[in-house]
Order: sequence, then C-alpha cells, then structure tokens
Amino acid sequence: HRQSRKSKQLCRQVAETLDLVLSGDCRDEILQSLHVVSVVPAPNSSRLLVTVTADLPDGQLDRGEILNRLDAQSGRLRCEVAASINRKRVPTLVFNVLSSQATQDIASGQK
Repeated sequence: HRQSRKSKQLCRQVAETLDLVLSGDCRDEILQSLHVVSVVPAPNSSRLLVTVTADLPDGQLDRGEILNRLDAQSGRLRCEVAASINRKRVPTLVFNVLSSQATQDIASGQK
C-alpha cells in the first residue's frame, strides 16, 4: 500500500513537471504543443511511461518525429524531473504519443 501511494505521488509530480516544462520552457513548437495525459510505472517507478497528446490536427501529427524530438530532449527533461522530486535516482522516461482522437476516446470512456 505504501509503495503504491509513493508511486502515484511520484507519477503525479513527474506529470506536473513535464507538463510545465513542455508547455512553457521548451523552445520547440512541436514539443510546446504536447500535454501529458498520464504517467505510470513501467514496470516500476525506476522507469515511467509518459503518455502525451499533441494539439495538432491528426494529419499533421507525426508520432515518429515527436518521439525523436522527445528523445533528443530526454536528458533535459530528466534534469527538470530530478529538480522537482526527492529521490536518489531519477526514473528513466519512456514516451508514448496519442492522437487527439485517441485522447478524446479515452476521456469519453471508449476504446
């Protein structure tokens, strides 16, 4: 139970930090269009799966390009996360990009 609470707290802190960094401190327009949908342990809190969505029309959404840009910025993103959490080791971040339609389906409870 305690581990679960700590994992949830970590995921919430990481989500808030990444959402702020991507929306404000990032100079890349594509990355600025991203919003964090969820952060979950994958498989534990040493590695976190960050699911993001972009404020781009599905026709302009290139998941591969977004993932490449996130990978290029992963060191900086981990540094920002490290500054916001109280942990000895900063978790590895793995990203998943959803289309805006998929995000709407999740929000409405559809698959």
